Amino acid sequence: MWCHDKVKGVGDGELNARDAQYPAGEAVVPEAAAYQPLSVAAVVALLLGLLSFTALLTPILWTLAFAGVVVSIFAWVRIHRFDPPLTGRTAAIIGLILSLFNSAAGPSHWYMRRTLLVQEARQVADLFLDFLKQNQPHKAHQLSLAAAQRSPLDDKLWAKYATGTSARKDLEGFLERREVRAIMLLGKDPRTLIRFFDVEGVWRENDEDRVGLSYAITYVHAQGKKRTFFVNIAVNRYSMRTRPVSDWYISNISSLTPPRTLEAEKAAWDEKQKKQRPLATKPDDETSEPIE
Repeated sequence: MWCHDKVKGVGDGELNARDAQYPAGEAVVPEAAAYQPLSVAAVVALLLGLLSFTALLTPILWTLAFAGVVVSIFAWVRIHRFDPPLTGRTAAIIGLILSLFNSAAGPSHWYMRRTLLVQEARQVADLFLDFLKQNQPHKAHQLSLAAAQRSPLDDKLWAKYATGTSARKDLEGFLERREVRAIMLLGKDPRTLIRFFDVEGVWRENDEDRVGLSYAITYVHAQGKKRTFFVNIAVNRYSMRTRPVSDWYISNISSLTPPRTLEAEKAAWDEKQKKQRPLATKPDDETSEPIE
């Protein structure tokens, strides 16, 4: 009898402990019923948010950042449609923040970089044209060389172009370009005006940044009428960290292609170029000026 009562007392104590753990009125929820499934869309949104940092590399990858915004919003809405809600709200929020940030950072980085490249390229192109207009072709020629091969643009530079040197031959070949001869000839007239016209393109090729610029050259014709033709200048920049000099150089100057904004009038422009370009063809009575 005594043993039976003692055992009974122990059993009552265990039951009281369970009652204290689960108060009256609170149901015991099995683990399977308490499980909340994870939102797959939230996981995808987080992955897109992480991948959206690649939008800083190229405009093609901006789509990852934009897609991340859409998927994150979709995941957030889908999570709260379930009762109880799906898990993954934190992942959706992080994915949305990252995607929004890179959606703005990608285009901003591209625009700022493009603006800086154009500004630097214009400085080199303007200096190149100024040298030609001031009848200093040897300095302009130096700007067409890679920075590692370029000599200082000082008073001693002309000595490098002595007769019979390879530099002299390169300069003579440089002066054979009709655009170069035209700018030098027209630059003697103070009424000649050289103006920046448009940015023809900014791109990267063979590990070089390339900027295409077009300039309008207005001069006074022999009959007193103003004429204008256009030249396109390609300016390249390559990575060079070993020497503290400019890594920009003039890679090409041409007048065969009209500026991009005038492509609709290409036929008329080509016809006018033949008539208006003073040095398109060398006149019979033209004598080449000696390089001194």
